Amino acid sequence: MRTISILLVVAVTILAGGCTGLQGDGDLNRTATGTPVDGDLLTIDGILATDGNHSTFARALDASRLERLLAGSGPYTVFVPSEGAFNRLPPGMLDELMEDPKGNLAEILLYHMVPDEYQISGSETIATVQGSPITIDATDDGVTVNGAEMVGEGTPAANGVIYTIDGVLLPPDIVLPAVGDIE
Repeated sequence: MRTISILLVVAVTILAGGCTGLQGDGDLNRTATGTPVDGDLLTIDGILATDGNHSTFARALDASRLERLLAGSGPYTVFVPSEGAFNRLPPGMLDELMEDPKGNLAEILLYHMVPDEYQISGSETIATVQGSPITIDATDDGVTVNGAEMVGEGTPAANGVIYTIDGVLLPPDIVLPAVGDIE
Protein backbone atom coordinates (compact mmCIF):
# COMPACT_ATOMS: atom_id res chain seq x y z
CA MET A 1 0.00 0.00 0.00
CA ARG A 2 2.86 2.33 0.85
CA THR A 3 4.43 1.70 -2.59
CA ILE A 4 1.17 2.63 -4.32
CA SER A 5 0.94 5.85 -2.29
CA ILE A 6 4.50 6.80 -3.21
CA LEU A 7 3.88 6.05 -6.89
CA LEU A 8 0.67 8.08 -6.77
CA VAL A 9 2.50 11.08 -5.25
CA VAL A 10 5.25 10.81 -7.89
CA ALA A 11 2.69 10.60 -10.72
CA VAL A 12 0.73 13.61 -9.44
CA THR A 13 3.96 15.60 -9.06
CA ILE A 14 5.01 14.80 -12.63
CA LEU A 15 1.60 15.68 -14.03
CA ALA A 16 1.40 18.92 -12.06
CA GLY A 17 4.89 19.90 -13.18
CA GLY A 18 3.95 19.33 -16.81
CA CYS A 19 0.96 21.67 -16.49
CA THR A 20 2.95 24.68 -15.39
CA GLY A 21 4.97 26.81 -17.73
CA LEU A 22 8.28 28.50 -17.38
CA GLN A 23 8.57 32.25 -17.25
CA GLY A 24 8.35 33.59 -20.81
CA ASP A 25 6.66 30.47 -22.25
CA GLY A 26 3.75 32.60 -23.47
CA ASP A 27 6.16 34.60 -25.60
CA LEU A 28 7.02 31.48 -27.59
CA ASN A 29 3.46 31.38 -28.91
CA ARG A 30 3.74 34.68 -30.75
CA THR A 31 5.16 35.76 -34.06
CA ALA A 32 7.96 38.29 -34.36
CA THR A 33 5.38 41.08 -34.63
CA GLY A 34 3.62 40.00 -31.44
CA THR A 35 0.54 38.56 -33.11
CA PRO A 36 -0.85 35.66 -31.08
CA VAL A 37 -0.84 32.35 -32.95
CA ASP A 38 -3.57 30.67 -30.95
CA GLY A 39 -7.30 31.26 -30.45
CA ASP A 40 -6.73 34.97 -29.76
CA LEU A 41 -6.11 35.84 -33.42
CA LEU A 42 -8.16 38.54 -35.09
CA THR A 43 -9.88 37.91 -38.42
CA ILE A 44 -8.28 39.26 -41.59
CA ASP A 45 -10.75 42.16 -41.54
CA GLY A 46 -9.95 42.85 -37.89
CA ILE A 47 -6.22 42.98 -38.56
CA LEU A 48 -6.61 45.23 -41.60
CA ALA A 49 -8.96 47.57 -39.73
CA THR A 50 -6.42 48.12 -36.95
CA ASP A 51 -3.20 48.09 -39.00
CA GLY A 52 -2.24 51.51 -40.34
CA ASN A 53 0.04 49.90 -42.94
CA HIS A 54 -2.99 48.68 -44.90
CA SER A 55 -5.48 51.52 -44.34
CA THR A 56 -6.19 52.14 -48.04
CA PHE A 57 -7.01 48.47 -48.67
CA ALA A 58 -9.21 48.43 -45.52
CA ARG A 59 -10.98 51.61 -46.66
CA ALA A 60 -11.59 50.08 -50.10
CA LEU A 61 -12.96 46.89 -48.48
CA ASP A 62 -15.37 48.97 -46.41
CA ALA A 63 -16.49 51.01 -49.43
CA SER A 64 -17.17 47.87 -51.47
CA ARG A 65 -18.80 46.10 -48.47
CA LEU A 66 -16.32 43.20 -48.81
CA GLU A 67 -15.02 43.54 -45.26
CA ARG A 68 -17.79 41.15 -44.19
CA LEU A 69 -16.27 38.45 -46.39
CA LEU A 70 -12.93 38.75 -44.59
CA ALA A 71 -14.64 38.84 -41.19
CA GLY A 72 -16.18 35.41 -41.85
CA SER A 73 -14.80 31.96 -41.22
CA GLY A 74 -12.70 31.69 -44.39
CA PRO A 75 -10.02 30.60 -44.68
CA TYR A 76 -8.53 33.09 -47.13
CA THR A 77 -5.10 34.16 -48.27
CA VAL A 78 -5.08 37.88 -49.02
CA PHE A 79 -2.30 39.65 -50.89
CA VAL A 80 -2.65 43.21 -49.60
CA PRO A 81 -0.96 46.08 -51.46
CA SER A 82 1.18 48.33 -49.29
CA GLU A 83 0.31 52.00 -48.90
CA GLY A 84 3.20 52.74 -51.27
CA ALA A 85 1.64 50.49 -53.92
CA PHE A 86 -1.57 52.53 -53.82
CA ASN A 87 0.45 55.75 -53.92
CA ARG A 88 2.06 54.59 -57.19
CA LEU A 89 -1.30 54.30 -58.96
CA PRO A 90 -1.87 57.01 -61.57
CA PRO A 91 -3.13 60.24 -59.97
CA GLY A 92 -6.89 60.11 -59.49
CA MET A 93 -7.19 56.37 -60.23
CA LEU A 94 -8.01 55.33 -56.68
CA ASP A 95 -10.58 58.12 -56.34
CA GLU A 96 -12.23 56.99 -59.59
CA LEU A 97 -12.37 53.39 -58.35
CA MET A 98 -13.81 54.46 -54.99
CA GLU A 99 -16.67 56.25 -56.79
CA ASP A 100 -17.91 52.85 -58.03
CA PRO A 101 -17.07 50.55 -55.11
CA LYS A 102 -19.21 47.62 -56.26
CA GLY A 103 -17.82 47.69 -59.80
CA ASN A 104 -14.15 47.56 -60.75
CA LEU A 105 -12.99 48.26 -57.19
CA ALA A 106 -14.73 45.13 -55.87
CA GLU A 107 -13.32 43.05 -58.74
CA ILE A 108 -9.80 44.30 -58.02
CA LEU A 109 -10.13 43.57 -54.30
CA LEU A 110 -11.48 40.05 -54.93
CA TYR A 111 -8.52 39.47 -57.26
CA HIS A 112 -6.23 39.91 -54.23
CA MET A 113 -7.99 37.06 -52.36
CA VAL A 114 -7.41 33.32 -52.65
CA PRO A 115 -9.87 30.87 -51.14
CA ASP A 116 -8.14 28.72 -48.52
CA GLU A 117 -4.95 29.38 -46.60
CA TYR A 118 -2.25 29.19 -49.26
CA GLN A 119 1.27 28.24 -48.24
CA ILE A 120 3.87 29.84 -50.50
CA SER A 121 6.21 27.30 -52.07
CA GLY A 122 7.64 27.16 -55.55
CA SER A 123 5.86 28.64 -58.52
CA GLU A 124 2.28 28.06 -59.49
CA THR A 125 -0.88 29.63 -60.82
CA ILE A 126 -3.86 29.67 -58.47
CA ALA A 127 -7.46 30.84 -58.75
CA THR A 128 -8.64 33.94 -56.91
CA VAL A 129 -12.03 34.65 -55.38
CA GLN A 130 -12.59 37.01 -58.34
CA GLY A 131 -12.19 34.06 -60.71
CA SER A 132 -9.07 35.01 -62.66
CA PRO A 133 -5.82 33.26 -61.70
CA ILE A 134 -2.69 34.83 -60.25
CA THR A 135 0.85 33.54 -60.66
CA ILE A 136 3.05 33.14 -57.61
CA ASP A 137 6.80 32.74 -58.12
CA ALA A 138 8.91 31.78 -55.12
CA THR A 139 12.66 31.79 -55.75
CA ASP A 140 15.80 32.30 -53.69
CA ASP A 141 15.47 36.02 -54.48
CA GLY A 142 11.99 36.30 -52.96
CA VAL A 143 8.35 35.85 -53.82
CA THR A 144 6.34 37.70 -56.44
CA VAL A 145 2.61 37.70 -57.14
CA ASN A 146 1.95 38.65 -60.77
CA GLY A 147 5.27 40.51 -60.62
CA ALA A 148 4.52 42.40 -57.39
CA GLU A 149 7.12 41.63 -54.73
CA MET A 150 6.07 40.19 -51.41
CA VAL A 151 7.23 42.34 -48.49
CA GLY A 152 8.05 40.54 -45.24
CA GLU A 153 6.45 37.42 -43.86
CA GLY A 154 2.80 36.50 -43.76
CA THR A 155 0.60 37.66 -40.90
CA PRO A 156 -1.56 34.86 -39.49
CA ALA A 157 -5.23 35.56 -38.86
CA ALA A 158 -8.06 33.56 -37.33
CA ASN A 159 -9.48 32.98 -40.81
CA GLY A 160 -6.37 32.82 -42.99
CA VAL A 161 -3.19 34.73 -43.69
CA ILE A 162 -2.23 38.19 -45.00
CA TYR A 163 0.78 38.84 -47.24
CA THR A 164 1.86 42.38 -48.09
CA ILE A 165 2.86 43.07 -51.70
CA ASP A 166 4.38 46.15 -53.33
CA GLY A 167 1.89 46.44 -56.19
CA VAL A 168 -1.83 46.58 -56.88
CA LEU A 169 -2.95 43.52 -58.86
CA LEU A 170 -5.33 44.14 -61.76
CA PRO A 171 -7.45 41.29 -63.12
CA PRO A 172 -6.81 40.63 -66.81
CA ASP A 173 -10.48 41.09 -67.73
CA ILE A 174 -10.77 44.54 -66.12
CA VAL A 175 -10.26 47.52 -68.40
CA LEU A 176 -9.82 50.67 -66.40
CA PRO A 177 -10.88 53.89 -68.08
CA ALA A 178 -8.43 56.74 -68.24
CA VAL A 179 -8.71 58.96 -65.19
CA GLY A 180 -11.43 61.53 -65.78
CA ASP A 181 -13.30 59.44 -68.39
CA ILE A 182 -15.87 58.23 -65.86
CA GLU A 183 -18.90 60.50 -65.65
